[in-house]
Amino acid sequence: MNLLTFLGATKAYETTYVMPGGQTFTAPFCGVALARFFPGSTMHVFVTKDAREQHLVQFQALVEDYVEDLQVVDICDGQNEDELWKIFQAVVDNVAQREQVVFDITHGFRSLPFLSFLAAAYLRVVKEISLEAVLYGAFEARDRNTEPNRAPIIDMTPFVSLLDWMIAADRFTRFGDAHDLAKHLRKVKPDYRAQQADKDVWHQAIRLSQAASAMDAVSLALRLIRPEEAMHASEQLQQRLADGMAAISKHARPFHPLAQQVSDVYAPLSMSREAQRAHPESALARERRMVGWYVERRQYVQAMAVAREWIISWAMLHLGFSDLLEKELRKDVEKALTSANKQRESQHGAFANRVFDCGKGLHDIPQIVQALDLYQRLGNARNDLLHAGKRPAPRKANQMEKTIANLCEELQSLPLPTADQAGSQPPPVA
Repeated sequence: MNLLTFLGATKAYETTYVMPGGQTFTAPFCGVALARFFPGSTMHVFVTKDAREQHLVQFQALVEDYVEDLQVVDICDGQNEDELWKIFQAVVDNVAQREQVVFDITHGFRSLPFLSFLAAAYLRVVKEISLEAVLYGAFEARDRNTEPNRAPIIDMTPFVSLLDWMIAADRFTRFGDAHDLAKHLRKVKPDYRAQQADKDVWHQAIRLSQAASAMDAVSLALRLIRPEEAMHASEQLQQRLADGMAAISKHARPFHPLAQQVSDVYAPLSMSREAQRAHPESALARERRMVGWYVERRQYVQAMAVAREWIISWAMLHLGFSDLLEKELRKDVEKALTSANKQRESQHGAFANRVFDCGKGLHDIPQIVQALDLYQRLGNARNDLLHAGKRPAPRKANQMEKTIANLCEELQSLPLPTADQAGSQPPPVA
């Protein structure tokens, strides 16, 4: 265990420091009490020139019998940005990879507590430390009715997790990926003992798990380009978040302001599997929204994959085929579109009217020429992406980005089939 503590240059008072678990020790410095609470640890004490002169000898005498190794680290006063960076680096340099660490921010001068708080969060990521605690001896909140005064040691560790929530929220905002939010939601779930002791807590834990699982399901389906699954998972997420709001407000306060935003982001995509089968034209509309959703979040490979398949589904519905997942039929329509484009290249834009068993042909589809042209360009863009540019004269990345944005904008202009054309079932009678 590595205990990191700071010595200030202010006057020290004998104080009884009280840990959250009830342990107490009386000392002039909180770091001395922590040496008793975590015996046998390595301790790094950070001191300015004034703190060294005023308190270091006394501090060393009080802790030397309780720590395995005491390291004194001289730091500057932190009077400007450059000095603050030097202090930050001193903290980082005195923590080993994957080490167990306790931060004591009680006696830091000026901005040092804030700086060490950020260092703790930084080291969790960069050096993969196990942050056992960030502790603050609240001398200002001491009980003056006792002698010596009693000061609570506040465990600030949960507040470090705010930075984790911020990173997860940023990932969600930029990419629409709620996986990290789901991971943090699971971390705050009440433990097994608490669940067994209180049935209401047990129900709250279930609600949190269900909300986290729903977020994971949506994120994974979108990442792996599963439109039907993503729509169904989005529909379920709306209910899971609504059911879990009470548990979220109690156990996951950093997530509470984000919960409605998560619901709103996925809501335009949501549609149950049953509704997708009954109303394929509505499902098609949502899938087209999904293409735009991907582009807004710069997920271009996913956008191109869905857009190219969307054209096939769009043609199928205009032809009167409602089962968009029927393999042979889908393959037949895909071949017809590909064949028509080949004919257009060799016959100056003309192509035969391939008629299907339903009695309708390609010429019956509205804006079919625009759709065929778009289908070909979408296929080329998708192939360019999926083949990682391993083809003659591949587009440059910035050119691809503009091309994809233009293609997806054109996709919005194709007319959606009506419910009658798509063979939708009437809505169920209430």
